[in-house]
Amino acid sequence: MKRLITIAFILAAWTISAQVRVTFVGASITEGAGTSDPSVRSYPARTQALLGDGYAVVNYGVGGCTMLRHSDGPYWTKGRLGEALTSRPDIVLIDLGGNDSKPWNEPAIDKGELTDDAETLVSMFQALPSHPRVILMTPTLFTKDSYGISDEVSQKKVCPALYEAAKRTGCEVLDMYPVLQDAPETLEGDGIHPDDRGAALLAEKIAWYLKAYPEKPAEFMTIDGMADNPFITHLYTADPSAHVWADGRLYVYASHDIDPPRGCDLMDQYHVFSTDDMIHWTDHGEILRAADVPWGRKEGGFMWAPDAAFRNGKYYFYFPHPSGTHTGSTWKIGVATSDKPASDFKVGGYIQGMTSYYDPCVFVDDDGQAYIYNGGGGKCFGARLRRNMTQLAGKMAPMEGLVDFHEGPWVHKYNGKYYLSYPDNHEGHNRMHYAMSDSPLGPWEYKGILLDETDCDTSHGSIVEFKGQWYLFYHGCQLSQMGNLRSICVDRLYYNEDGTIRKVRQRHHSYLPRK
Repeated sequence: MKRLITIAFILAAWTISAQVRVTFVGASITEGAGTSDPSVRSYPARTQALLGDGYAVVNYGVGGCTMLRHSDGPYWTKGRLGEALTSRPDIVLIDLGGNDSKPWNEPAIDKGELTDDAETLVSMFQALPSHPRVILMTPTLFTKDSYGISDEVSQKKVCPALYEAAKRTGCEVLDMYPVLQDAPETLEGDGIHPDDRGAALLAEKIAWYLKAYPEKPAEFMTIDGMADNPFITHLYTADPSAHVWADGRLYVYASHDIDPPRGCDLMDQYHVFSTDDMIHWTDHGEILRAADVPWGRKEGGFMWAPDAAFRNGKYYFYFPHPSGTHTGSTWKIGVATSDKPASDFKVGGYIQGMTSYYDPCVFVDDDGQAYIYNGGGGKCFGARLRRNMTQLAGKMAPMEGLVDFHEGPWVHKYNGKYYLSYPDNHEGHNRMHYAMSDSPLGPWEYKGILLDETDCDTSHGSIVEFKGQWYLFYHGCQLSQMGNLRSICVDRLYYNEDGTIRKVRQRHHSYLPRK
């Protein structure tokens, strides 16, 4: 009997040691504030239930705590930090930062103290004998400015500080903000703490991530399963035109900024990228350059924002390019065609009768009718295309009802409504606006800003649905901090019940001035 008891004890001990030990460090949301019973309904407790017996989750959350050491409630002074450090964790998830967005903490954040303190905390866990995998979590969505907590400061200052700490330490970051973007009603209490359903949503994402990636992924990614922004880093790209074709992949047709910088006037060499999961991106290489355009400007360059379409069993690539040395009145919208979505494009002519502007957009409606748009210098035009996709079916007409249009029109359709989005003339850094209509050629009803300024002076975007989720593609200059060496980015886009678009939140955006 003693021998059986001993064996049972050894087996139980082995089972416990074989479990993956998960330590949650955080403030009141981690602790479970806002839920009906934190012991079973906090998001760490829910995560335990979803992960199962192979994991042992321990919650070390303490309400009101900050990542900052010099603040009104530093986690550093709480006994739970010592407990967390001695918990022999295999995985540590750190959810501190929301309370750091209070106004009296901003000076310390601006001085870099939040980044330094986050780096130190992560390093302390990484140095433990168990060598745990450490994951920083960004603050969730806040819908009210309660307790001094500010959603704007959280996104503009706290998150960039956390990402910088992650870069210094090599740890992962889970971007938790989007989790509640589509369920803001779960914050109806005080606007800060998610209710039972909100905590369940947070837990579902965390459990999915840990199960899908039991080891640290090679690609830096967010909790929503998207590659980090910018998602193309091996060359400089801009003006992303995103489309989903019949093969189920999402393709992005992008312009290319030459490195070393030669200025936007000398842009050249379009590339195509594709993905089937928003994490892994394939560069299909260059598909077109100025030297391939027989009617083009002999000096080359000026290969600005492109677009693409599929019809008649062929892929059509539309690109702006001047035919003369002096570009002003010689802009043409050229067309290249291929039987493949990402290679073998051959340049034909250009679309006769189009206004002498740039940034083409082609939209194919549900009934098969195609439309083409272009613009620049504050003017936007549109017209129908013939079935051959290379000739106009009517004269170009001005798009009426747009407010502060600059360039770069993009048209898409959602729930029977048409949307025209575009950059504005905002001083210093363009923002993206949009308008809605019952017709693809307007008139348009202005609705507002869908994307705030990035760290780049220019802006250009496209909107597409992929596997049931809508996305906004755009560019910034996070990698170079130079406006003529840009990089393409993507973020999720959400609609309100009335069809209007919620302002898109930029992931990993530094909000730092460009050098």
